[in-house]
Amino acid sequence: MAVLGTGGKILLRREAPEPTVLSPANINLGSNSILVRNPAFWSGDNVTITSVNGLPIDSGSDGPDCPDGYAVYYGSDWELGSNRDHITADTDDFYSVTGTDQFYMRSDECGLTTSATYYIYRDKLDRVSFYTTRSAALNGDTGTRVSLSRVDFRSLIIAASGTTAYQNAIADCATDIGEYYFSDGQDEVTLDSICDFAPEYTSPAADTAEYYNANFTPRYYINAGGSGSIWLVQCELSGWTLNLSSPEVDTTSIGEKYGDAIKAIVSGGGTMDFSVERKSYTANEDPTVLMRLLMLTEKGCRTDAQFWMIDDRTATGDLLPGDLYYETEILITSVAINTRAGEIIAGSMNFATVGDIALKMGTN
Repeated sequence: MAVLGTGGKILLRREAPEPTVLSPANINLGSNSILVRNPAFWSGDNVTITSVNGLPIDSGSDGPDCPDGYAVYYGSDWELGSNRDHITADTDDFYSVTGTDQFYMRSDECGLTTSATYYIYRDKLDRVSFYTTRSAALNGDTGTRVSLSRVDFRSLIIAASGTTAYQNAIADCATDIGEYYFSDGQDEVTLDSICDFAPEYTSPAADTAEYYNANFTPRYYINAGGSGSIWLVQCELSGWTLNLSSPEVDTTSIGEKYGDAIKAIVSGGGTMDFSVERKSYTANEDPTVLMRLLMLTEKGCRTDAQFWMIDDRTATGDLLPGDLYYETEILITSVAINTRAGEIIAGSMNFATVGDIALKMGTN
């Protein structure tokens, strides 16, 4: 059975990237960015950065909010704080003349911020910078980036922003890292154990909301927010096809006069045709999301998809009200880009369905 998308639409819901640990060596002061090799983090994503020692950002115009990460002598790899502002050269006295400055920087002087949420921009060198709005992050303007400082925060976790319970789980992992030191060959570590963080109860209380009993939303969806994971409309599509099949398996016994068969698994695949463009949307995605999904081979390569044929129709005559769409999970298997003189750059991609395929219909 082939379902053609004339007049229909497709909604996608991405997997969240795995939380990733970064070291101070990843920071690039010249571009106010930090190197993130995990390819599942994309421009426009809402992320939370967490470090129990403090973040390399200045939230109060009094220095980076990482009191234990400052230098104590001139020429250090780390930034000197206001308590050592009397040292500007190797020949300056190590101790202040007045004796009123603190020897070590304290949170009373610079503050302490262990977690913050931003939108990110990823450049062509895999450097991630932080912004306060999604629009600014997608544009990647260097003038509105959150400033980063060279302080020793030891280790920093970057993760997709989600519910409060999920952020608490990230904070718990940040504490468990402890005195973590990165090797020369590997300076990013994926926190696979984040999925093992369990809610602290014996018997969950009954409730009606999805996943409410467990006190966390599914952690494999990006941009979960307070209301659950977000479905985004796939834009710039010129057409799509969804092919579903359930082959028969012959179960005829030897000696039977007539054949017998049962249905095998239901599987499917299809294609999407689109025009190649980069645009800024709030509830929509541009076609680059399809092109990037192909490049992922592990976490983040799957995406939930809804193939809509009827959207919130009002009953008139014999027509029934409500919606009609298929819902499943897909893997992008191939992408082809076509360029011809005098025409727009167009693309086509193939996908395969994974897991359950459900036909949803009705008004609720």
